[in-house]
Amino acid sequence: MEKLIFGLGKTGFSCASYFERSGVSYSVVDDDPNPQRLSALRKLNPAVQFSMVDETSVMSADEIVVSPGVPLSLPLLKQAKASGIAITGDVAMFGQLAEAPIALITGSNGKSTVTSLLGRLAAAQQSGVKVGGNLGTPCLDLLSDDASLYILEVSSYQLELATSIPAAVSVVLNLSPDHEDRYESNAQYYATKMNVYRNCKVALVNRDVDVPALNTPNVVSLGTDEPTNDIDFGVKDKFLVRGDERLIALDELPLDGRHNMLNCMAALALGESLNLNMSRMLNDLSGFVGLQHRCERVGSIDGVDVYNDSKATNVASTLAAITSFGDVTKNVVLILGGEGKNADFSLLREAAEKYLRHAVVFGKDQGAISHALADACPLSLSVSLDEALELALNHAQRGNVLLFSPACASFDMFENYSVRGDAFKSLVMEVMGD
Repeated sequence: MEKLIFGLGKTGFSCASYFERSGVSYSVVDDDPNPQRLSALRKLNPAVQFSMVDETSVMSADEIVVSPGVPLSLPLLKQAKASGIAITGDVAMFGQLAEAPIALITGSNGKSTVTSLLGRLAAAQQSGVKVGGNLGTPCLDLLSDDASLYILEVSSYQLELATSIPAAVSVVLNLSPDHEDRYESNAQYYATKMNVYRNCKVALVNRDVDVPALNTPNVVSLGTDEPTNDIDFGVKDKFLVRGDERLIALDELPLDGRHNMLNCMAALALGESLNLNMSRMLNDLSGFVGLQHRCERVGSIDGVDVYNDSKATNVASTLAAITSFGDVTKNVVLILGGEGKNADFSLLREAAEKYLRHAVVFGKDQGAISHALADACPLSLSVSLDEALELALNHAQRGNVLLFSPACASFDMFENYSVRGDAFKSLVMEVMGD
């Protein structure tokens, strides 16, 4: 059976590696392959058939494995599907292959933090914990006979094809507009996220998210309000609680920002559904230092605390960051901008009016951003990230927070959000060293 890998990104190469290990015949198509990855493919299998995307290659395949970055709306893929050619993705394949329990974590924001935190808590209690998916290691690379638990971050792109994963527990952490350049509507994007619940044993749901009726009878909820029964999680008297049971004081949580309260709660709730010991999880929680590029404290410059939130590639992430650090004194100076993905930046206006002392906008879509925030807060435009930092520091006062939270993709200036975040941190360290 001839497999066709459509797209030689990180996921596509992972699929090729899996097929090599399994002795499966395959070919690869990509119109713009990364030269280093194409070279690695040639080393993996010098005889592999690689070509640009064309109708002959696509329509002659028995099964097409589509990389997450490839829209299923492409005419050739729609033609292939209409002709009865099977179309799948790496997460869908993984769901059929994995023998250990699976935890699936998705949402518009926070999924990388929760995935990493749950991975840390689980690894402290058992061996064989494998963490990856959309975060870090592609899921097919995680497959192992000694795995005791798979913890996967999954994106909406992956969930377009992974519609029936037999997960031990699944969660949609939150929902907010994103990927307007991929989906016809927010409703379509939200519905895709809900695929994570289709075949799970335990559904963990956020009480603030409109979740459709679920097939599983095992539903546990979480939220920032008080829970109404003994199995649900929430907040009461400045404690994270399960029912009436106090778990941990809010001021003892290891991560900055109010949005991380829900992330910690989700990790604990997921862990309990996976039969992890709650007391041990609470003890281990304090050692988690968070992720790079996600509300990461870089340092202090003349009394201004500087945070790197480069992983905020959408409006909702930046909104969460602003409201986490902001107070009524308008204490936040924000740097944002990049490739906007047709996002609605007016969603930041209310928070900007309440919390922003100043905003510095840079990058490809700075015009759209500055237009959306006009009159909401004082604005400056910058041609580069180093100039943006300089302008932001000029407008910050002692006791303020300088927040780099772009609300945009990085591709107009940087290879990815990680490279962008490292560049920002390097600039900050240079200023701190002066």
